[in-house]
Amino acid sequence: MISTILRGGTIIDGTGGKPFRGDVWIEGDTIRAVGEVEKGLAGTELDVAGLTVVPGFIDLHTHTDRKIFDNPMGDSKVMQGVTTDVTSNCGVGPFPANPCRVAELESYLNTLSGSLPKDGVSWTDFNGFAAAVEKVKPGMNLVMLAAQGAVRIAGIGWDDRPPTDAEMANMQAMLDESLKQGAWGMSSGLIYPPGSFAKPDELIELAKVLAKHQTVYTSHLRGESATLMDSISEAINLGKQSGARVQVSHLKAIGKPFWGQGLEALRRIEQARTEGIDIWADQYPYEATATSLVALVPGWAQDGGIGALLGRLEQPEIMEKIVAAIRTEMMVRGGPDRVKISMVRTDKNRIWIGKTIQDVAAARNIEPEEAVRQLLLEEGAKVNAVYFSLGEVDLEGIMKSPLVAVGSDGQVMNPERDGAENVHPRSYGTFPRVLGHFVREKKLLPLELAVYKMSGLPASILRLPDRGLLRVGLKADLTVFAAEKIIDRADFTNPHQYPVGIPYVFVNGTLAVRDSKLTGEGRGEVLRKKGGSANG
Repeated sequence: MISTILRGGTIIDGTGGKPFRGDVWIEGDTIRAVGEVEKGLAGTELDVAGLTVVPGFIDLHTHTDRKIFDNPMGDSKVMQGVTTDVTSNCGVGPFPANPCRVAELESYLNTLSGSLPKDGVSWTDFNGFAAAVEKVKPGMNLVMLAAQGAVRIAGIGWDDRPPTDAEMANMQAMLDESLKQGAWGMSSGLIYPPGSFAKPDELIELAKVLAKHQTVYTSHLRGESATLMDSISEAINLGKQSGARVQVSHLKAIGKPFWGQGLEALRRIEQARTEGIDIWADQYPYEATATSLVALVPGWAQDGGIGALLGRLEQPEIMEKIVAAIRTEMMVRGGPDRVKISMVRTDKNRIWIGKTIQDVAAARNIEPEEAVRQLLLEEGAKVNAVYFSLGEVDLEGIMKSPLVAVGSDGQVMNPERDGAENVHPRSYGTFPRVLGHFVREKKLLPLELAVYKMSGLPASILRLPDRGLLRVGLKADLTVFAAEKIIDRADFTNPHQYPVGIPYVFVNGTLAVRDSKLTGEGRGEVLRKKGGSANG
């Protein structure tokens, strides 16, 4: 059994408590002792004097479920000190799957980058997808959520209508089975069809299943600009009516006219907690969002799926209405000069990666909204973009809250394999950015609070029992960093850069990062909620 002692570091245990000097003894995959450990008890000792030893970070909001097949070691996340990714957020995820609607599910998943296994979606449930992930021997831990968009595709398809009683019962049964097998809750993405077609009552009925299993409902809200407060109220009411715990995904206010409402939304969350609602949030530390270019298209235009949308984009009588809606939404998000293309499908349009919609429009001598329409048609709607649409007042105000965990909204990436994409830098820099820029440089929040928001808090929200704290008997997921040096290097011009100041990362007791380099030896697991079974 591998035994390692980290000697003489500054320990921050993930509870929010004050730092203290001490040793950490790792035996196998477990923390054996914390404090003063005598010499000669372990085969390996690492001198970490002057460094900070913390629980491995838990990234509460990611889209790693497809990229794990491209980067099984979890490269860009582990190099940040992340040891556990929570996947299948925003209602976009690979299970449950209906064998009769696999093509629809794969089309839905293709709105994100990453590869499915060579056989595509060959599973129907959590167990099947977990088995596919386990085959690639992941180098980090994965916590999986059932995706409400996938639930709806499996139960209804892409139709914009309420479910029948039988369909509702079937969706509840699929969700129930996912939770029995070990999923940690359900995510929704209420701006993304077909999940956005679900009315509040439908979501409440699904959330009652979550409450029965004491799991969490995470939600990309139905609106994050003009309708932000109404959308927060919808999430709070869901928790009240269903009894489920609620987590608001990447809390923010989109668009300059609405800056400041992110703080108002946070105050509403705080109020709801005083009313007995178990509600939290997560946040990434950037003033830009990133998602599909399809996010500019109104939901009604996507009724029936991507194929139906592409058809409407070529129908003159409908196209003009869609283009007008694209223009309006693009202006809310900052305008065409603040929407930058990050990923396309075809070689002919790779020249636009890193360029704005305004650049595309100028080069083609067309209006920006027409440039969006053309790109969606040319790329089969598989275009991703970065939107520079958030404000500092909300970013910094929300970050100070102990109710808001850190979540990247990113994926596991690698500079060599993914360098052609001009992605959002959050996949490489989220956690060191908080610790370096906002804690050390701006002194916006104390170091121990930041560590809590990256470890103890997300573990508490998920009710993850054996991680998130640096405590005897818990799993040995640990991150060691230099508090005076840690910083992100990834930016919007060159996002594929690892951070500095993180010399060691342990995943289940194994060194995944040594001397600030990936070892390739990380030993992650697909984590199952207690009571979940590989046999269903």
